[in-house]
Amino acid sequence: MKRPLTLILLALLTTMSSIARAGDGPWGTFEKNTLNPGEMSQATPADFDLAFERVAIPSHDRRLDGFLVRAAASCQAAPALLIFHGRGETVADWIAVQKFLHDKCVSSLVFDYSGHGRSSPPGTIDNINDDSVAALNAFLKLFPAGGRRCLLSHSLGGGPLLYAATHGDTKPDCIIVASPFSSLRDIAIRGGAPEQAMLKLPDVWNNVDAASHLAIPLLWVHSRSDKTIPVDLGQRVYDAKQGTKASNVIDGFDHNAIYKEMPDAIWSPIIAFAKSK
Repeated sequence: MKRPLTLILLALLTTMSSIARAGDGPWGTFEKNTLNPGEMSQATPADFDLAFERVAIPSHDRRLDGFLVRAAASCQAAPALLIFHGRGETVADWIAVQKFLHDKCVSSLVFDYSGHGRSSPPGTIDNINDDSVAALNAFLKLFPAGGRRCLLSHSLGGGPLLYAATHGDTKPDCIIVASPFSSLRDIAIRGGAPEQAMLKLPDVWNNVDAASHLAIPLLWVHSRSDKTIPVDLGQRVYDAKQGTKASNVIDGFDHNAIYKEMPDAIWSPIIAFAKSK
């Protein structure tokens, strides 16, 4: 995320009239201004001298762009991560992470939602939900056996990830949510949007509810220093998950450290979780 999501939502959602313009759905302004950044960089894993495959994932009448990096053949039962990036990001923002994971014997597929990067527009909540299931299905076909197949989200990506995990026909082996939010409503209300106006909107990307239906092991990663999505909103997602789960709550890292700094304090528990049996 390039700016705090709370500020964006507050600017867009302070009144119902700013949302429901003629021809828009109830989240129309948010979708147009937040979920359609287009292509912001042409960087690829090749910039790190990393072999990769550019994949096209069908999602209804749209095509999603993605970078697939496989672990070296010498890696034993390498796990694979399907990465759901955050708001204002594209696959290009995650190529350093893919290099990092490759060097740790972890395969990865990162994809752009509709309206992001080279993926077909428009980026809407409904389209991105459909994209998430399409990407999950493609991911599971690309990695049919061997190591564990896990989903990893950052920030806004937690919404589509948890949608895919609860709506896809085939389930992955584990889920990692980094800096997740409890719901878009909660973020907007936390940012100062009128609660009564927000309660009139559809309750999309309610990650607390989605987490309560998960039967897959979950790892929650969050920094108490995160000023974009406060840690207590992520705590609600973690608390809702029943069954096998683990947490890695740390101090001293900002919201985007997971792909900009890639500290061991964040990544070591993620890799260990993905490789666990």
